Amino acid sequence: MLFRFREADGTVEAGLRRIAGEQIDEALAAIRSQELPVERVVHEVRRRCKAVRGLIRLVRPAFPAFEKENAAFREIGGALAAARDSKVLVDTLDGLIGDEEDALDPRLLHLLRKRLGPPSEKGRPLRQILRQCEEELVAARVRAATWTLRADGWSALGDGFEKTLRAAHHAMKRAVRSGQVEASHAWRKQVKYHWYHVRVLRGIAAGAAEERSKAMEKLGELLGERHDLDLLAEMLHARQPRGSHAETIDQLTAQARKRAARLEDKARRLGEKLFDEKPRKVAAKWGERWENRAREEEPA
Repeated sequence: MLFRFREADGTVEAGLRRIAGEQIDEALAAIRSQELPVERVVHEVRRRCKAVRGLIRLVRPAFPAFEKENAAFREIGGALAAARDSKVLVDTLDGLIGDEEDALDPRLLHLLRKRLGPPSEKGRPLRQILRQCEEELVAARVRAATWTLRADGWSALGDGFEKTLRAAHHAMKRAVRSGQVEASHAWRKQVKYHWYHVRVLRGIAAGAAEERSKAMEKLGELLGERHDLDLLAEMLHARQPRGSHAETIDQLTAQARKRAARLEDKARRLGEKLFDEKPRKVAAKWGERWENRAREEEPA
């Protein structure tokens, strides 16, 4: 299913309902699948929830239910965050070690993978959490079919597009200036939101949108990998075993932080190219494209 507004939608409101409904349906299909591994289900549900949050952020100024719905989808995705993080931590460790695995003590690697994996279940099992997510998604699907907007056309989209782009600009400046992990993660979130906006609007500017979408996706991947390495370094430090392995853990932690710094530098250089134009000017260009498409669709 295409994550974008279509001419056949008629109105932004109708497109909003359709796209959100399709994303929720995909999340529900993943949960109900008998074939997908649970790690894939978690990934799909979180991905679809993020897509919906990005979508509704685009129409936020015209969407009275934004705060309620944003919180709802954030909580659904958040319920699966621990399962996602544990899988990513182990994968990031394996990627960090790479070809050097044979040089490391296999007992240490086993211990690290165990400690970086899911914490012992003192609460609900993952399948039970997914069942709760399913119930909440079904309820959200019903609500999405009746979502309303206060405006239509670019009037419903422009402010959200510009505000999100401006937030990404400011987040980049803070991340570059401070170099802090939290600032980089905040920048990544805003980049992802803008990426969703470019994707959902690509029907009005196929070439320009495709080019910007690919670049924004690359930037998001750089910042995402950096975040995973930061998280790994933090967890290695917090959960490191004592004794003879301490020096090896310190080396792995330093290696993770060094690689994260290289990724941050690449992200900064790419970000400076993508955000060299003022958000108001960028939003105005996209608004003009939307209006031009609307005029082309008017009957003669």
